[in-house]
Amino acid sequence: MSDCTCKEHNKLASSEHIPDYTTVGFGVTADSPPTFEGVLALRMSVCVGASYNQATNKICFTLPVFGDYCVNSPISIPISGQLKVCAETCGTFMPTGLKATIYLNGSVLLTVMLFGLC
Repeated sequence: MSDCTCKEHNKLASSEHIPDYTTVGFGVTADSPPTFEGVLALRMSVCVGASYNQATNKICFTLPVFGDYCVNSPISIPISGQLKVCAETCGTFMPTGLKATIYLNGSVLLTVMLFGLC
C-alpha cells in the first residue's frame, strides 16, 4: 500500500474507541442476510488489516465502500507488529461521519475521525 493514493487523515477524535469486532463480535444476529436493493442509508461497522510504511511513518488501510486511507502513526511500529483497523459510521439514519480505531498487537494505538462528525 505504500504506492497508494490514499486520503490522508490525522484529525483528533473523541475519546471513545471503536471496539475490536474480531474479538467482541457485532452484537447483532440476523435471521436472514440483509438486502441492499434501493438502500438510501447504511450504518457500517468493519475491521480490516492495515500496513505500516516505515519510510513515511504512515498506517494505510482500505475500508469497503469508503476506500483507501492513510494516517500518521504516533509511534514507530516494529516489523513484527500486527495492525488492524476497526471502523464504523456515525449517525442514526444518515451517516454523519466515519471513525476508526487502529489496533497494534490487539491493543488500541489510535482513534481517528476519517471524515465528518461523530
